[in-house]
Formats: sequence, C-alpha cells, structure tokens
Amino acid sequence: MEHRSGGVRASFAPVFQGESRRKTVQKLARKVLGCPSQNFQKASARWAFIIFSARNLLINLKNICFLPILAKSKKRIKMRITNQLQNRQNLLNYQNSAVKNYDSIEKLSAKMKITRPYEDVGIYVDATRLDYEATTLEQIKEATTKASEFAKNTDQTLKDFVDTLHSFKVKLIQAANSGEHSTTSRVAIANDLKAMREQLVSISNTAINGQYLFSGTAVDTKPISADGSYNGNGNNIEVLAGSNLTVPFNIPGEGLFLGRDNDYAKQVTTNITLINKHEELNPQNGNKEYMRLTDEIYKFIGTDYRTSAKIAADGKMNYTTDFARDKVKDLPPTVFFMQGQRPSGESFSTKFELSADAKVSDLLEQMGRAMGNTDTNKVVEVSINKDAQIQMTNLQNGNEMMSFSLFGLTAQTGTAAQEQVLWKTDQIKAATDQSKLEEAVQAGLVHLTSFIGSDYINVDRAASSAMDYDKLNFATKGATVQNNTSQIVRKDNSFATNSTRLSEVAGLSSGQIGAVGGGGAGAVTSLANADDLIIDVTAKNGNRYKATIDFNGTQIQDQNGAVIANYPTITIQQHPIQAGQAVYQGNFYKTFWNEQLLPNANPPRQIGNEAKMVETDDLSFKEINDMLTILASGDLDKMNGRGEKIDGTATQDELNAAYAAFEETFLQASVSVESTMNHRGLVTVKDKTTSVTGIKIAMYQDHGDKDYPDAVGTENTKSASVLSFNKNDAVIIDRPSIDLFADLDDMIEAVFNGDFYGNANGANPRTSGVQGAIKRLDHIMDHVNKIHAIAGTNSRHITDTNERATTLYLNVAEVKSTVIDADYGELAMQFQNNLLAYQAMLQASAKINQISLLNYM
Repeated sequence: MEHRSGGVRASFAPVFQGESRRKTVQKLARKVLGCPSQNFQKASARWAFIIFSARNLLINLKNICFLPILAKSKKRIKMRITNQLQNRQNLLNYQNSAVKNYDSIEKLSAKMKITRPYEDVGIYVDATRLDYEATTLEQIKEATTKASEFAKNTDQTLKDFVDTLHSFKVKLIQAANSGEHSTTSRVAIANDLKAMREQLVSISNTAINGQYLFSGTAVDTKPISADGSYNGNGNNIEVLAGSNLTVPFNIPGEGLFLGRDNDYAKQVTTNITLINKHEELNPQNGNKEYMRLTDEIYKFIGTDYRTSAKIAADGKMNYTTDFARDKVKDLPPTVFFMQGQRPSGESFSTKFELSADAKVSDLLEQMGRAMGNTDTNKVVEVSINKDAQIQMTNLQNGNEMMSFSLFGLTAQTGTAAQEQVLWKTDQIKAATDQSKLEEAVQAGLVHLTSFIGSDYINVDRAASSAMDYDKLNFATKGATVQNNTSQIVRKDNSFATNSTRLSEVAGLSSGQIGAVGGGGAGAVTSLANADDLIIDVTAKNGNRYKATIDFNGTQIQDQNGAVIANYPTITIQQHPIQAGQAVYQGNFYKTFWNEQLLPNANPPRQIGNEAKMVETDDLSFKEINDMLTILASGDLDKMNGRGEKIDGTATQDELNAAYAAFEETFLQASVSVESTMNHRGLVTVKDKTTSVTGIKIAMYQDHGDKDYPDAVGTENTKSASVLSFNKNDAVIIDRPSIDLFADLDDMIEAVFNGDFYGNANGANPRTSGVQGAIKRLDHIMDHVNKIHAIAGTNSRHITDTNERATTLYLNVAEVKSTVIDADYGELAMQFQNNLLAYQAMLQASAKINQISLLNYM
C-alpha cells in the first residue's frame, strides 16, 4: 500500500490551522471517539487527562503510520497499521495508568504523602530527619526509664547509709563522755558501733536486679569486702540523654568510700600531753595541770633541770626559790629538733633554741616558721588543745602534704662526778647526728622532752623513741607488712601508684628549678644528688639483707666530661655486713622493643626485647616493689654473686643477661610474695604462704651524721628525707582524703581501747582517740552527704530527661505527621482521577483498535 503523508496533512489541515489547542483537541477527540464537542466544553477538569490521552494516541499514530483517509476526490488510499505497534502503545498506556493507580493505592495504604524518596526529596529529607529524632527520643525514654530506677535506688540506699552514720555518731559522742562509762559500758558501745559498721557494709553491697549499685562499671562485683576494702572501680555508668550527650546515673564506690574533699585541710596532733611539772612541785596543789599558751618553757621541764642522781642527792627543785624570776633566766635553754614536710612538699630538718622563760606560744610560733610561716604569710596554724597537745592545721585546703616530728633537749645539772660528762647547751646546739643524740639520751647525759611517741621498732630492732623519725620498721598485720606514710605526688597531691616515679614524690628531677631544704647548704636539686635509700629487710626465710640504692651510682658523661645521664645502682648485702661483700650489685633494668639492627649480635637479629638501664628520674615504685618482692622472699640464688658493670660500659648482651637473672628471680619470688602500692600510696607487702608473716621491712634515707643542720635557727634548714616511708610523726586527726571503712575501724578500736584522745602510752599510739574520731566522722558524714546530693541530682536529672524526651517525642511525632502523613480526602480524589483516566485510556485504546480500512472506505 502506498503512504502519502501530504494527503494526510491536507486532510487534517483545517483541524490544526487557525484554532486554539483546546479546540484542536476537542475536534480530534470528536473525530476519533465520536464525542460531541459540547460535552467537552461542559466536562470538568478531570476529563482533561482523558482528552490529552486521546490526543497523545492520535499524535503517536500520526507519527508511526500514515492514517489512510479518503480524500474528497474519492481517490482510494492504501494504509497499513501493524498490530504490534498498536499493542505496544496500548500496553505502555496501560502500564502507566496502572502505575498511577498503584501509587495512589500505596499512598492510601501507607497513609503517607510519598512512598519513595524521588517523589519529593524535601518531604523525604524532613521525614527522615524527624524519624531519626523520634527514634533517638524513644531510645532515651527507654534508657532513662531503666536508669531512673537505678538512680532512685542509689538515692534511697545512700539515705539509709546517711541515717546509719547519724546513729553511729550518736553512739560515738556517747562514748566520748569518758567519765560516765565503765569498761563494760564502753565495750557495749563499741560493739554497737561494730554492728553499725557491718550494717554499713551491707548497705554498701546493695544489689538491684543482680547489679551492685556502688561498684562503678563492675556491676557484677561486690564492692566492699568484709575487711572494708573496695573491689570495684571509679567509672561512671552513663545513659543517653540526647545527641552526643550522656548523663551518669550511678555512684562509683571509689569516690564514695575512698574519695577526697578539697574543701578540707589536713590536721595533725602530737600524742603526748604536756604536763605543768613546775606546778607538781607546789606543795599546796596536788592536782595535775596542763600546759597553756601563756605558760613558760621551764614549766614542762620542772625539776628535770637536775639529773636523777642530783635529785637523789639534793632533792627536787623548790617550787618558789628555784624558779624565781631572776633564777629562771639562768636556767639552761631548751634546743628543739624538728623535721618533717612542709605544705609545699619540701622536706626539712632544723633546730631552734628557746630560753626557759619563753612562752609556749613562742614554741608554736617557731614551729610555724619552720613549716614556712612568715610575718606576712601563714601556711599552717599551730595551736595547743585542751589536752595540752600541739595541733597543726594546713591552711591550704585539699593539701595532703604536711607532717612534723619534734623533741627538745635540755642541759642538766648533775653531781660533781656527772658534770664532766653531761652535755652542755653548746654541745647540744652543735649536734647533727641523730644516733649520737639517742646515745646521749640513753646514757642520761641530756634531758629529753618528748612530744610524739609510738610503739614502732627501729632499724636496730629496739623500741623507738621520740627522736626516731623515719628509720623504723613497717607495721605488720597478719600476712601483710605496710608502711604508714602515703607517697604523694608533689605537683597534684595524688597518691602514688606503681607507675609513679620516685622523683615525682620527692619533687626532684634533673633540671628542676628550686631545691628541697630551703636552698641553703646541702640543698638537694635533683634526685640524683639525694642521699642513698636503704632497704633493710628480714626475709620470710629469716635471712636479713641490706640493699643500698645510690641514686647517682652510674654517670654517663659526654666527651667534655659533662654528665648527661644518671642511673641508680643497687647493692645487696647480707647480715652480718662484711666490707666488700655483696650478694648482688647492678642497676635497675627494664626492657624495650628494639627495632634497630644489631650488627654484632650472634646470631644476627633485627627485632626483639632488649634490656636497658633505668635512669634516676625514671625510677618508679614498680622497680622498688619488684626488688622488695625479691628481698622479702629471701631467694636470691639467681642473682647471687652477680656484679655487672655499673660504669655505663656494659654491652647489650651483658645488660640482657643481668635483666634475665633479675626477671627469673622476680618471677620465682612473686609466687610467695607480692609487693605493690595500695589505693592510698602505701607500700604493701603480702606473704602469700602464711597467715602471720615474719617479714620485716624498713626503708629510709641515710644522711650519715648530718640529720640536722649545723647552725641553730629556723632560718637554717637542710634537706631531710625527700623519701620517707614510715614516720614517727604527728598523728593525723583529719585529712582531705578518706578511707571510709578503715577510718570507722580506727574509731571503733579507739572506743574498745578507751583512747579518748591521742595517747603515746595507749593501746594504739597512732590514734587521735575518740575526740579526734568525732571530727573525722563529721568529715565522713559531710562527704557522704555531698555524694548523696550528687545521687539525688542525677536521679532528678534523669527523671527530667525522661519527661523531656517524652514531651519532645510527642512534638516530633506531630511535626512528622504534618510533613509525611497523607490527607485522606486529597488522596481519595487523586485516586478517583487516576481511575477515571485509566478508564478513559481503556476506551481510547478500544476505539483505536477498531480502526481498519473498512472504517474509512
């Protein structure tokens, strides 16, 4: 058949020319569908789609094949319309209409404006964001609901804890009334206190749903053991409270039971009551009187200005005649020897002289100056309490570093035979060696006034005196040996751990500005220049060893002779000490991962663990504790007789061999002995093989014969022990840090023993007594109340967060509904429109499918 496009165009020319598009569509629809034009004019807007569908079909048919029509000339025109093209177009139209119907049904079913992102990107982005926020808020609601229960239980448990502490305090105050209780009554109160202490342990171990409240993140670990030690950690459990925002809802026991309050100051006291011995000579007054601030120095010496032999020969001094004002001026002065640690962390030792007619207030002022007080600045407050004991308070809250030891020496008048050997005042003032002072006192050559006493054993295995400062054995309790002085980092007041360096506690490192000892003669500016550290150990097998750590044992110099590195050395000798004899001599070693090629190694190796010497500034308590483990075990066979080069020329192989010998010995010793730093910076050595150990340990610095400076006066100080482990110093009343159950145990013990105040002759000389216990308990209660307040705040915060999340969730859900939720009426109308268009498409297709040559004949 022949196609003539020109005829087609001519035939449709009247339709396409000179009329608007709308009219053109109407005419085309009327021509094809037989629909009157007036019906199109009256049709609603929804018929527009039907009209345009028909138009599209006609246009497509026009473009695909030439529609045969009969011209006015009655000329026959041949036409071919393939069924394949018709079916394809019909199928396409059917699919498009079906998709639109499906989309409408899907939106109605999903109740959303869009079901696919590409339909409306703006709606999709907003809906996704709101959905994320709603999900987050839902999670916050669920999490805070559970956390709120945990926090509320914690809050209630702490309330019970506080109530029990209040009851404990009532009983403690009752016990403080020493005159009202018999021994039986006092012990009954102590038993009540012990029962309350057990109740506090039970409260501390409260668990809800199998989770302990005060174990930190270790919720499956019981926080408090029977002995009061803490087993949890200090980590917070946090709950999601918003985007990138978490809120803690637990109270870690580390802060509750072992915390620190920086608004509290350290306070210490002497434990020997100063008695007015002059008043004891008053024949008209037989009552014991305590010293007061306005009393003179001679009053607490009294008749002891004479030796016992002199008193036996001539009698006691007369209350009136021997202490007349003009006579008092001729009495010998008293030289006071003092050492300790200032609030700044500097160690010091000094001595000062006070005349017999000086006041007790003058003594306290000199003590304050020795601690760092000046005319314009006070760092400590020194006072005397009602029990005539000297108290010192650190004026810097939160500072743990303050301690002192004090005793006085006074020349005496003796018999004619004694006068040749008795020490005179000048000899006392010139004394610097503590051991010589002790010998003189023991020989009765000088009178000793003691302020502090203890039941410690000194390194000579004898009972300590007031003159012993830190050359003392650690305390033994069952299988544990422990020192009494916390090792505190100078820069931040934190307790030392195994990884803490000794130089951090001493406050000394190479190149550090400043000095310990006031910067005078003998001032120490580096730990490498500090006096040797002595470790005196009686091992569990009975062997006794003396280990000497020389902080400047090995020096490395450059080519010009300048020292560029210092390494400590340790020499271990066995008692009895023999000159030149050593069980072991070497440095401290640790390993590092060596990635350097070792050219001289045989066989050659490229990487591996290599030993190196530890520098003085890097020597840590871990190395000290490891050596204590070896010494306390008494098994030094692997190290016996070894003497590696300690001049810095040792080869790598020699260093490796030395470390290997040390490591093998340590691993063997650690089976039976463990040494570590506890939570309060105390060296703790535990014998693993017995319940009562025979291990004895003393650690102190050896100052030779220079324990005190040559000159007299608080302005003349020298460095004392920059490292002290066990001190016979003033007893602690209160300090910023607490150890809750250990402190309660001390209080209960004081009640059991009847120690109502610090007493050097009591069952426990290191207690401040019931009076001090009350002050300490007030601190503990305040500390727990602060923690309780935090718990309450956390609980309220979490509850508020939960309520806020609930409200925000509803708001977000409403906004999300506005953005994404569909309008049912609008969707229903769209569906009806799509359905009508679909039906119109079917009708148009049916009409087109009826077109054939016969229709146009």
